[in-house]
Amino acid sequence: MKPIRRKEKEIVDQEKIKNIIKQARICNIAMCRDNIPYTVTMNFGFDGEYIYLHSAAEGLKIDILKENPRVCISIVQNIQFIPALIPCKSTMEYESVLIFGRADFLSDKAERIKALKYIIQHYYRGVKRVTENDINKLAIIRIEIEKMTGKYSS
Repeated sequence: MKPIRRKEKEIVDQEKIKNIIKQARICNIAMCRDNIPYTVTMNFGFDGEYIYLHSAAEGLKIDILKENPRVCISIVQNIQFIPALIPCKSTMEYESVLIFGRADFLSDKAERIKALKYIIQHYYRGVKRVTENDINKLAIIRIEIEKMTGKYSS
């Protein structure tokens, strides 16, 4: 994997990268099956070490991840289009994080509850109740982060 081309736009501070993730509302997760890419937008949680995802227990995404757990996650924040009189001189401001990792389906009930709470806490302030039905009907996926890079444009 090549390093970021424009080094002056790279975010190297890991705390800054983690803050971008914590502020984000969605992520896009890319996976691959039989050399055919597939990307979905998902809600997520983050504990500073892992990304947590939840999903229906069946579907294409689940099938692909069971065959090939390698993923790439894209998160983009603070997006603003900066128009110019000449369209090709227009630009975007943003902060982004790219995560390469491995998906693992959690089966242990305590780990599933913990992961689901991280996802809920990402979107709600305060403690929200996790029901037995929530735990049993969902696939809970933990992404082990192998590499994480950040970039900004202003």
